[in-house]
Amino acid sequence: MHRSSILFVALAAVLAAQCSPALARGLLQQQQCLKNGERCSLYQNGQCCTGTVCTMPLECSSRGSRAECLPECRTQTLKNLTSVQFPSKSGMTPGFEGGKKTKPAVVIMQEWWGVNAAIRDIAMHVAEQGYRVLVPDLYRGRVAVDRMEAIGLQSDLNWTRGVDDVVSAVKYLRATGSKKVAILGFCQGGAMAYCGAQFAGVDAAIPFYGIPGNFTGCNPLKIPKGVPIQAHYGTNDTSFPPSRVVPLVDSMRAAGIDIKLNLYEGLPHAFLNPITPAGRFLFSGGNPVGFKFPNETLVTQAFGRMTNFLRLHIRK
Repeated sequence: MHRSSILFVALAAVLAAQCSPALARGLLQQQQCLKNGERCSLYQNGQCCTGTVCTMPLECSSRGSRAECLPECRTQTLKNLTSVQFPSKSGMTPGFEGGKKTKPAVVIMQEWWGVNAAIRDIAMHVAEQGYRVLVPDLYRGRVAVDRMEAIGLQSDLNWTRGVDDVVSAVKYLRATGSKKVAILGFCQGGAMAYCGAQFAGVDAAIPFYGIPGNFTGCNPLKIPKGVPIQAHYGTNDTSFPPSRVVPLVDSMRAAGIDIKLNLYEGLPHAFLNPITPAGRFLFSGGNPVGFKFPNETLVTQAFGRMTNFLRLHIRK
C-alpha cells in the first residue's frame, strides 16, 4: 500500500477509536470512491467521488457496443434543472430546463407518472452528455404516487394540447439558441416522441417502449422521411410486445421512414428506469433493496445507443 494510503487509513482508525466513527467512515468512503474517468455502474448510488457523476462518456463507439460504450465517473457539469415556462397555444406551458442555451437540445417526455424525480434524473443524465434539455410538464404540476393515480392522470390527458406542448417546446428551444433539437420519451412519452417526429420538426426522435394509439391524433406512418428514429423495446414488455412493435416498424420502413429498432431480450416495460436512484425506487415499487432489476448490461447498452444516436444526429 502507498505510504499516503497507510497514513489515511491510520487517521481513520484513530478517529473511529477516539472521537468520530461517522467521520472515519466518511473519510474511508471518500478514499475508496471512483475517480474521474474510472468505470462505474448506473445501478449503484454514490460510487463516484464528490463533484463527479456516473454517466456515459462523451465519445464512444457509434455502434453502441457493450465493450466500447460503458459508463464512467465524469465531472458533473449541471447541479439541477430550472423551473421554466414557455409559450404555447394554451398559454404558458411549465417545464424543467437545464444546460447552455446554445447547445443542441433534447425534449424529454414523461411517463404516465408525470414529471417526477425519475424523469428529471434522466434529463440530468442527458444534459451531462453536452445537451440542453427541456422536460415539458404535460400534467401541469400533478404527479402520480401510485398506479391508480397514474391511470387517472393519463386518462385525463388532452393529447391535442399535449402534442401542441411538444411542438411549442421545440419552437421555444430553437428560438432561444438551440439549432438542433431531438425528442426522447418513455412509455406515454415514447408515444409522444412519435408525435413529435410527425408534427414538431425535430432533427431526431428516440421512443422508448411506447406507441401512439388512434386517440392521440398521431400516425407514425406519416412521420417525415428525413427524421431519423431510434426505437427501444424489451421482448418481455407486456404493454408493447414485439408482436405489436415489429409490424409497426416494418410498415414504417415500407413507407420510407428511417427507423432503427432495438429489441432487448428479456427486458420488461420501463427498463431504463433503474439507471437513476428515483427510477429504481419507482421500478421496485418502493423497495429497491434486494430487488432483481433488469439485466444491467442490456440496459446500459440501450443507454449507450441512445447517447450515440444523439451525438450522431444533433451534436456532430
